[in-house]
Amino acid sequence: MPPKTIKKASSAKRKSLTRARTAGTTSRSGLVPPAEEELFAKAFRLSPHLIGITELETGRCLGVNDACLEIFGFQRHEVIEKTTLMLGIWPDPQERVRLIDRLKSEGKVRNLEVSLRTKNGDLRRFLISTDLITLRGRRCLLTIGNDITELKQATEEMRRLNETLEQRIMNRAAELEESNERLQAEITERKQAESVLRRSEEQFRTVVESAPNGILLVDGGGRIVLVNEQIERQFGYRREELINHPVERLLPGHFRRDHAGLRETYQEAPAARAMGRGRDLYGLRKDGSELPLEIGLSPIETTSGTMVLASVVDITERKQAEEALHQKQLELQQSQAQLEDLASKLLTAQDSERQRIARDLHDDFSQRLVALTLDLAALDRQPSLSPESLGKALEPVREELAQLSDDLRRLAHRLHPSLLKHAGLRAALEEHIQQAMKRTELRITLKVGNVPESLPLDSATCLFRVCQESLQNVVKHANATDVLVKLSGSAKGIGLSVTDNGKGFDVHNKRNHQKGLGLISMQERLRLVKGFLNIHSRPADGTKVCAWIPFQENRP
Repeated sequence: MPPKTIKKASSAKRKSLTRARTAGTTSRSGLVPPAEEELFAKAFRLSPHLIGITELETGRCLGVNDACLEIFGFQRHEVIEKTTLMLGIWPDPQERVRLIDRLKSEGKVRNLEVSLRTKNGDLRRFLISTDLITLRGRRCLLTIGNDITELKQATEEMRRLNETLEQRIMNRAAELEESNERLQAEITERKQAESVLRRSEEQFRTVVESAPNGILLVDGGGRIVLVNEQIERQFGYRREELINHPVERLLPGHFRRDHAGLRETYQEAPAARAMGRGRDLYGLRKDGSELPLEIGLSPIETTSGTMVLASVVDITERKQAEEALHQKQLELQQSQAQLEDLASKLLTAQDSERQRIARDLHDDFSQRLVALTLDLAALDRQPSLSPESLGKALEPVREELAQLSDDLRRLAHRLHPSLLKHAGLRAALEEHIQQAMKRTELRITLKVGNVPESLPLDSATCLFRVCQESLQNVVKHANATDVLVKLSGSAKGIGLSVTDNGKGFDVHNKRNHQKGLGLISMQERLRLVKGFLNIHSRPADGTKVCAWIPFQENRP
C-alpha cells in the first residue's frame, strides 16, 4: 500500500474512532440518531484494524471487532466477559501491568510493539495504540493494533539478503582486486610488493567486516582507525562519523584508562604482549543510550607503531538474563519466607485446633458422659421402680444420648465431611448451608449449574473448604444479612463464588490479609489443584470471593 494511502487510512481510522466515542456518549442523551449509531458500530466491527475494549482494572473484555477475533482465532462468546489473563493472550502478565502503569501516567500509548499469544498458542508481534476511555461509568482501555508479524519477518529476511548480497559483492570485488594485483606484480617487483601489501590489507578488512562481533582498530593516540559494520549497528554511527575520532565517543572513560594501561604494557614489556582479557564496560550510542559490552583487546604491530584491536560484543541479553535470574532468586527467597511463615501459622493453627477439640471432648463430651453415668448409677440404686416409672426416668438419659450423638456427628463433620465423598459436592454444600443457617441468622441461597459428575475429590474438597471458610468469615467479620453461593461448571473448569451484602473491606490493604490464615489457606488449597482465588470488595459494598479450578470432564 502506498504511503499516502496508509496515511489516509490511518486518518480515517482516527476519525472513525473519534466519532464512535462521541456516538457512545451522545447516543445515551438522545443526540445521535440510532441509524448513525448503528453505522459507527458497523465501522467498529468491520474495521481491518484490530480493535478491543477492556476494563482497566480487571482486564475483562467488553468488545472486540471481527478482525481481532479472526487474528486470535477466538469466537466472540469465548472472549466477551473474559479477562485477557484468562484467555492467555499475554505471555508475560507483567507486560500488561507495565502498559497500565504507562497509561495511567501518560494517558495514552502510541505504536507500542508487543508479543501476544493467539488461541492456538502462536506468538505474534503487534503494533498497538491504547487510550483510556470511560464507558458506562467504568474506566476502560480502547486498544487498536496491527499484526506486524509478517512485516517483521520480511524485514529480517531483507536484512539477511542484503548482508548476503554485500558479502558477495565484497568477495567479488576482492577477487577482481586480487586479479588486478597479480597483473600489476608481473610488471615490476615493486608493483608486486605493493600489490601484496594491498592484498593483505584487503584480506584484513574482509575478515574484519565478516566478523560476527564489532571490531575497532585504535592507534597509539586513542583515535579510531577502522570499524566494521557491526560497530555501526551497535552504536548507530556511520563509519565516517567515527574514523579519526577519539574512542571516547563510543567508550567514554572506562575504555580510555584500560586502553592506556594496556598500551603501556605492550610498549614496556614486549614479551607480555598477548590477548587482553575480556572487560565488561558500558558503551554510548549515538542517541545517548548506554549498552553493556564485553571487550577483548589484542595488540597489532604496524609500520605506524603498535595499535590495539578491540573485539566488541553486545551483552544486553546476557545482562537481562542475569537481572532476570537475580529477580527470580529474590522471588524465590520471598516465596521461601512466605512458606516458612505459612508453615509457622499452620502449626499454630493445628495446635489451636487440637486444643479446641481437646477442650470440647474434656469440658463438654466428657462431663456429659460422666453426668449420664451418674444418672444411670442413681437409677441402678432404685431397683424397686416399676417399668413405667423406669421408662420415664430413662427418657432424659435417651434425650441426652441423642443430643450427644448429634454433637459428635457435627464435630466429625467439621473435621471431614463424609457426605462430600459419598454424595458429592452439591449435597455437601447443601447440608453445610442448612447447618450454617440454623446456627446463624444469615439467609443463604445456593445456586448450582452444570456441575460435572466426575469431579475429583481433591477439587471438590478444595471448593467445599473455600465455601466453609468464606461463610465463617462472613459470620465473623461482614455483619451481613444475605449471602449468595454459586457453583457452576463449564468446559474448561468449575468455579465457586460467595457474595455477601456486608460491610466489605479494602483488598489492597495488606494488613487485612495478615490477621489470620483464612485467605492464605484458601489460596494454598487452590494453588495445589492449579486453581486461583480472586476477592472483590470495597468498604460498605460487600465482598465477593471467587474460586476457579481448571478441569476437563472425561466423556466416553
